[in-house]
Amino acid sequence: MAPLVRRTWAPRGRTPILLHRGRWHKKVSAIAALTVPAIRKRVGLYFSLLSDANFTASRVVKFLRSLLCQLQKPLLIVWDRSQTHRAKVVTRFFKRNRKLHHDFLPPYAPDLNPVEMLWGHLKGNPLA
Repeated sequence: MAPLVRRTWAPRGRTPILLHRGRWHKKVSAIAALTVPAIRKRVGLYFSLLSDANFTASRVVKFLRSLLCQLQKPLLIVWDRSQTHRAKVVTRFFKRNRKLHHDFLPPYAPDLNPVEMLWGHLKGNPLA
C-alpha cells in the first residue's frame, strides 16, 4: 500500500519527493456505522474492512445483517446517496426487515456525515 501523506516539508522551490518501497497499489475499503443510543451515554462504532475490493450492494446488505444481529434493536440508518446504498438489493432488504429504517443525507453534504469525519481524521492524522 502506498503511504498516505497529507503534508510535507521542503525548501522553497524544491518539490518534495517521497521514496517508499513496494510497487503494489493495494487499497482498503471500509464501511462503518456510528450508533447513538436513546440515553446517549456512549457512542458505538461498528465497521468492516475489505482488502483490494469495493463494497458492493450485496456486501452492504451483509454488513447491515451483521449490524442487526449485534444490536437486535430497531435501527435508523442515515447515510449518503451512494449508488450502493440505493441499489435494488439494499432497498429489498429494508422492505423485508421491519426493524430497519433508512433516510438519506442531502446531496453533497459530507460535513453532515459523522462517519466521513471519522475517515477524514484517520486519513489525515493516524494513517498519514
